Amino acid sequence: MKKITSDKLNQSIKQVAWTNSKGQKQISYYLKYTFNGKRRNMKIGHGGMPIQTVRKIASELQAKMLLDTSFDPLAKNDKQKRTTDEVFAKYQQQLEMNNRKTIQEYVRLYEKDIKPGFGHLPIDAISRGDVKSWFDELSLRSKYTANRCLTILKTVFEIAIDYEYLETNPASRIKKHAEIKRTRHYTPEEKLNIFRELFRRLDEDNSLLHSVSFILLLIFTGARKGELARATWDDWHGDYIELKEHKTDKDGKIRKIWLNSQSRSVIQTLQGEKKKKTILGIKNPKRLWNSVKLACNCKDLRLHDLRHSFGTISTNAANIQTLQTGELMGHKSLSIMQRYQHIEDKTSKENIEKIGDEILKEIDLPTTFFQ
Repeated sequence: MKKITSDKLNQSIKQVAWTNSKGQKQISYYLKYTFNGKRRNMKIGHGGMPIQTVRKIASELQAKMLLDTSFDPLAKNDKQKRTTDEVFAKYQQQLEMNNRKTIQEYVRLYEKDIKPGFGHLPIDAISRGDVKSWFDELSLRSKYTANRCLTILKTVFEIAIDYEYLETNPASRIKKHAEIKRTRHYTPEEKLNIFRELFRRLDEDNSLLHSVSFILLLIFTGARKGELARATWDDWHGDYIELKEHKTDKDGKIRKIWLNSQSRSVIQTLQGEKKKKTILGIKNPKRLWNSVKLACNCKDLRLHDLRHSFGTISTNAANIQTLQTGELMGHKSLSIMQRYQHIEDKTSKENIEKIGDEILKEIDLPTTFFQ
């Protein structure tokens, strides 16, 4: 991007022209002046403004400086500069107005990985080199996290442009890492080992009940971890858990997590331990899961892969139609199709039972846990 500077307008106005990444010609006008012996440049207009308006603004500022030698136009402008934190706050407001369910996750990523490096800085003081260095460093820890944070930061810069705090987006030409979507699911042998290990540990230590129950419900329902973690006892309606707020809630539709007989047994067992508002009483069984998968020699199997496994069993083993599987799992990509093909609750209830039976093939369930 080559910038061309011209002083042809007059001795006090500088024109800067360049072509942005989209091939569009951009022009800015600056007032040149000297204050306390230092040469300064203040932006006073852009290419869309009539040149007469630009000259008028320059003349008014020059008149003020002649009348008051302590007046510095940029000193006033500095107070109006916005930090990255302030612009992100505007982004957060927009997310809230649009009822986006990802607000908490965006805030978490911003606070952890963006704010420490950029939060305190004026938004117009951040260069493309600054963003690239930050992105490369974050990528060493996690390419996936770096991609997500770059998307957030790009949006923050776009909002700054909308408010005219910036002229160009310093993150626009930085490319994200290519992501390969995982298709990992457990094998029949891994599934058998996981169940055995979960029940063995629960038999030895009953304090693991909530963590074991969390993992079992992930296996039996195909629900997202966050959905189960938020589910309260008031959301439980016997055959299903009903969530009014969920990840794919863009049209106000309620998400039903259908429960087979095995899932209901898990919840009924937890009912005797009811101490908290949420059904599971914990946010994440990650600590137990990391230990279990290591013991079962499947350390690359993530908690989210239990959801993949549910979908695979539903389609391949239980012979359930893709649309019906998507309904059970709450897939947002199927929302348009669902407008034209309604799936009755009776069908979902029958399907979740079929999947539960397939999951439990060759599994001996402890009668102390499953009635």
